[in-house]
Amino acid sequence: MARNRILFACLALAAPAIPATATAAPLLPESTLILSVEQEMGSFDNTLLNCEPAGGPHKNAKTACDALAPVQGDFTKIETGDAMCTMELNPTKAKLHGTWKGKKVDFEETFSNPCVMRVNTAKVFDF
Repeated sequence: MARNRILFACLALAAPAIPATATAAPLLPESTLILSVEQEMGSFDNTLLNCEPAGGPHKNAKTACDALAPVQGDFTKIETGDAMCTMELNPTKAKLHGTWKGKKVDFEETFSNPCVMRVNTAKVFDF
């Protein structure tokens, strides 16, 4: 009987103390976007991008969210730098739809090739 009390006392000391108020609600993203890229002569890819906080399976989520924040989720208004692309003709359609801070967004644009798309959309469609 004494052995059981000692075992119970050891187990009670080993158990971590969890305060009753420790169950915080998970932080939900303010913006959730589904992105897709479709090449006329190639593949189709899509992914999910969450912003504020940045996350989801998008490999450049933080950079993409940082590019979308100043233009309120409208990738067609992103200011980009200069880059060299080939003159390859491979029409590439970029689509974005979902919600940006509670507002529905739905955009689509076709670029002459994947390089031109990446240059004009920063890292948003680089997934």
